[in-house]
Amino acid sequence: MAANAMGPTYAGGTQPIVKDGYAVLYLPDVNNRELIAQGEAPVFYYVPNQVRMARKEGPDKGDYLFNLVRFAGTGGEGVVGGGGDVAGGVVTFSTTGALPESTRQQAESSITAQFADSDDVFWGIRGARKTPMFRPAIIAASNTAVSNVSPTPRGFPVMRPATRSMGTRTAYFGIPSARSGARSPRVLRDTAVPGAGGAPAPQASSNLDPWYWDMQGQGAGSIDPTGTHAFSALIGVYPASILWAAFHGTASPLVVIQNYKLKVWSPVVKITIDGHWDRIFEHFSAAASGRYLWAKVDLQAEFNNMRTNGTITTDVKVDTTLPGADAIAQRLQQKSDLVFNKFMEQAQKMIFDPPQPQVEAAKADTSGWGLWGVGVALKYRRDETHLDLHYEETQQFAYLQDHTVSSSLAGMYDEIKADPEAEKKYFLTVNLDDWPRKLNRVVRPVAAWEDGDVQFMSVEIGYPGTDGSVNWQGHSFAGDEGNDGTYRYSAVQKTEGEVTNPPQGWKPDQTFIKRKVHLAEPASEVVDPYRRVQIQKNVIELDAEPNGSLLNDTILEVRADAAGKLAVGPVQLGVVLTDNTQVVEAIFEATKEDGTSLGIPQVRFRWNQGDYDRDRIWTIFTGDPNFKPYYRYKVMVTVKGTLFEPGRAWEGPWTATQGNGPLVITVPRPDGEGVVTRSRSIPEPRVARLRALPPSTAGAGPSGGSRSGPSASSGARPRAREAQPATFLGHQL
Repeated sequence: MAANAMGPTYAGGTQPIVKDGYAVLYLPDVNNRELIAQGEAPVFYYVPNQVRMARKEGPDKGDYLFNLVRFAGTGGEGVVGGGGDVAGGVVTFSTTGALPESTRQQAESSITAQFADSDDVFWGIRGARKTPMFRPAIIAASNTAVSNVSPTPRGFPVMRPATRSMGTRTAYFGIPSARSGARSPRVLRDTAVPGAGGAPAPQASSNLDPWYWDMQGQGAGSIDPTGTHAFSALIGVYPASILWAAFHGTASPLVVIQNYKLKVWSPVVKITIDGHWDRIFEHFSAAASGRYLWAKVDLQAEFNNMRTNGTITTDVKVDTTLPGADAIAQRLQQKSDLVFNKFMEQAQKMIFDPPQPQVEAAKADTSGWGLWGVGVALKYRRDETHLDLHYEETQQFAYLQDHTVSSSLAGMYDEIKADPEAEKKYFLTVNLDDWPRKLNRVVRPVAAWEDGDVQFMSVEIGYPGTDGSVNWQGHSFAGDEGNDGTYRYSAVQKTEGEVTNPPQGWKPDQTFIKRKVHLAEPASEVVDPYRRVQIQKNVIELDAEPNGSLLNDTILEVRADAAGKLAVGPVQLGVVLTDNTQVVEAIFEATKEDGTSLGIPQVRFRWNQGDYDRDRIWTIFTGDPNFKPYYRYKVMVTVKGTLFEPGRAWEGPWTATQGNGPLVITVPRPDGEGVVTRSRSIPEPRVARLRALPPSTAGAGPSGGSRSGPSASSGARPRAREAQPATFLGHQL
């Protein structure tokens, strides 16, 4: 019968090889002796004996698959989605057991040279007619764990898979318990799955506990020993700081453990196990001491104790035709799980079987006996079973052998020391307040609403979309809000590369602003003689069309006086009018800076004794933001005459002035400089002649007699007469 390579065996021991800093473990095939005898190539299997950080392939070949990002942010109003101060990190890395091709060839050459002249049953290749073959070991299952930098309730880090399913909930290992006094991560709540029995979805805070640690990628791994295993962890600020400093130094706080289940074979052996279930049960119960879970390592340790104290007797006999059969049998008992696995197959049927009643000496976990055994518990009642343990079997066994590989992820220090620029490849600091940023604008109105000149004011704010078109939002301010009205605008700030065909001159931190002042219709001069409002435009645009102004200011104003406003008032006289014969008028006119007229119609105010102390207001809205408040005025004075005394009038020169605000008018004297007199008096010679004339016969008829009609004493109303020319002393002037 032709011999075939069956698989690796621990019966011949293991052979570690270290080349170029890489460690690998070799195992021989259980049938190597038969393979060589039939002229076939002997087979050896390799499995990693060290976990190393993987490196990239392709253009960046040689760079580590490692990144550590520190982040921090205040989460203020300028940050989209910000919810308070936060700091922490994200670490990603990949591990592998693969060897570089040159290192692998050197290691295989070392094995070949070492056993070329050996006659060992499993390792010896003397007489082999074919070159030995090397294959990866057969891995039935693998599990990976990473050390946790976050403290446990007792203050120690743990190294376990991140999560274990427990129905609809998730149990987190290695995370501080609130009952222990250590703070647990705020982002973790009751993680009930939505929809599972109506349980709520988990609620998360925006911040991280300083010791937070949540590693993804732990647990079941690849069954290829040369495969790559990736990990990613969200961590709090304390682990982030520790990792940052450690990976810049000579040591790594991260230890990766990979537990393999190797499928291995034994030669033809006879296994005998004897004992008594009562004594075995008593031993486990006594060893439990209130233990909550039985892990596999604990079970194996107690099994070895029972072998030592005679509770259990075991015997392994190897085919005596094999050279060194006794040494092979000893290795199988001491270095392999073969005997223990056979014992557990029987023990699970007798004292660890879930259907049996529970004994308080050891409490069970609901997970049962698993591949890696988080725990089992005794399930035996002594009044039901009093059997002896006797197991005997002779054959070539295949069984699962534990193989654990662990190492720290060192090497970054040497990489950075050799190339300081390499630090930028692996380490990055992110300010969370940099992106995504909010563009905030706060707009407030500024106007003298009580004057009634402004009906309302408006603002439009625009920001480009990704296609370059400007998206607008608007708001209006009414007088009932006063100057306390506030409009807030927010948008997510884009980068220049995110906007195609951006508006000309636009930068990502700028918004387009269009502000307008909408004026009320002014009151008629007849209705309000004390106020003059001149409006050049009913709607005044403070920012040029079509898109207004580009601004990056956060606080903005819509100011009515920015609409080219001239506001003069209160306007008061500089004299007191003593009687109702005195009238003062003032003409106002807007001018350029050089004093020439702007072409805006003049306005006129009048004062007399009854209202000379009443304030006057003059306002112009030019609509020109560049308007400067220059103006001029001149005063005209009239003193009314009587029937016997002539009136007087004079006009002062133009007075140029500037600025908004109160004004006291200077009233010129008749003999002042530049004053023009306009009064008209009757020459004295003519007055003398008029006085010498007899009284006028006004009212006499054509014949000179009295006009017919009722007498004055009759009480009758005289008829209206036609208007007569003005007279002085009965004579026409």
